[in-house]
Amino acid sequence: MDWLQFIVQWLHVLMGILWFGSSLTANLIFIPALMRLPLDRQREIAVHYGEQAGRILNPAAMAVITLGLLRGTVFGQIKSFDALTTTYGLTWLVGLIAATSTFLFAKFVIEPGIARMNAVPVSEAFLPDGKPSPAMAAAVDAVKRSAGLEMIGFFVVFTCMILMRFGY
Repeated sequence: MDWLQFIVQWLHVLMGILWFGSSLTANLIFIPALMRLPLDRQREIAVHYGEQAGRILNPAAMAVITLGLLRGTVFGQIKSFDALTTTYGLTWLVGLIAATSTFLFAKFVIEPGIARMNAVPVSEAFLPDGKPSPAMAAAVDAVKRSAGLEMIGFFVVFTCMILMRFGY
């Protein structure tokens, strides 16, 4: 057994579980629960969550991408550019591009979107009837759309990983 390959694979899978699992947990459990709280309380909790998530998930995502690159090339089937024309090589390349794009999308679209949403003052976030103001509704909708697109990126990566396991 090649122990270095084993360690790279093990860390790649572990970091992938952490990155993808955290996104699933945030979108399906944490954010819906948080939305039940008053806006000022949501922001108070979300700031702490976001800081901690950034410290953990940014390095985890970069590790997934780097280890996936190593797993496919140094420890895998991609030994030349010609290998990228095989079914496996194309699947690996799609996975690599999707993972990198998903990470960059979160950094340059979702994070600024959350900042724009949090920039709407609490006093201006709701109309007198309790409904979100147009500015708040637009900011929330943009973040929701972005989170949905991020999930699509994760599912593409996950699908590629499964396909590569079976040689595709």
